[in-house]
Amino acid sequence: MTGLMGIKVAAISELFKKHQVQIRFLIVGVWNTLFGYGIYCLLDTLFAYLIDKRYIAYMLSMVLSNIVAIINAYIFHKNITFKSRVNGMKGVIYEFLRFSLTYAVTFCLSIILLPVFVEIFKIGPKIAGAFVIVVCTFISYFGHSWFSFNRKII
Repeated sequence: MTGLMGIKVAAISELFKKHQVQIRFLIVGVWNTLFGYGIYCLLDTLFAYLIDKRYIAYMLSMVLSNIVAIINAYIFHKNITFKSRVNGMKGVIYEFLRFSLTYAVTFCLSIILLPVFVEIFKIGPKIAGAFVIVVCTFISYFGHSWFSFNRKII
């Protein structure tokens, strides 16, 4: 039994080593998704009471929650996922701008997809927001891997 257990532990350890960046991306992504989605739901609930036009409430919620989530994501992805060694004001600003550009692409996509899901497919804004998150997660991983934190272009 110990031999079989040792093989399983070694296999899991090897799998983690081989895919550690992707695993860290998923862990940080889960945190940032919960954080950003929580902010979105909180703001959507608040703005639904304060703003008469529903689409303005959920779109404003999307914009503001994205800004907060992007800053949160940069801090965690820089330090945990990609372990960026860029420092100095100029380097950090340049890296943050690339990071933000990657998120600008997913943000624009979310601005297009959210009203499509809500207004055309008649899905509630909170559920539609979750669908948008899934689509944007895949795009952001490749954008951050190949562009935002690519050490070859830093």
